[in-house]
Amino acid sequence: MPLTIVPLIVIAVVILLVGIAIGYFGNDAAAVWRRRFEDERDHYADYRARSDARHARVIAGRSATAPLPLAREADPAPEPPLPIGKRESDREITHIIGIDPPLAERLEALGVTTIRDIATLTLEDELALELRLGLNAGTITRDQWRSQAQLLDSGPAALAR
Repeated sequence: MPLTIVPLIVIAVVILLVGIAIGYFGNDAAAVWRRRFEDERDHYADYRARSDARHARVIAGRSATAPLPLAREADPAPEPPLPIGKRESDREITHIIGIDPPLAERLEALGVTTIRDIATLTLEDELALELRLGLNAGTITRDQWRSQAQLLDSGPAALAR
């Protein structure tokens, strides 16, 4: 008995639907991506909670009106100024990714004027700057200001390695 066109189309559609169902239910890629998303979401929530807790400790330990001094290591002796131009460590802080000119002006108002100032920041200094500048918790760490400043402060010889 020869099959006509309509039953052949129905058979083809049924086979196609069975193939899609086998592919959909037999593949757990969606579960893998969902699991990765949930892990990343939980990791970020933990990071945010730790960062907010650090900010709360800093706020609780300091007066809101008192200036937040930046802890700095004492330099053994100031270097004599170069006769022409600026020292390498006096490069503009806008070379650091994440610091634009308006933010650089606000940093300079707080006493952070050179690459070396940023390279020598402590964790407490970062938190104090974030509070004073109104940045989100962990911005300085996330944008890696200290690492960038240390690289820039070390000069071109470090970049050639």
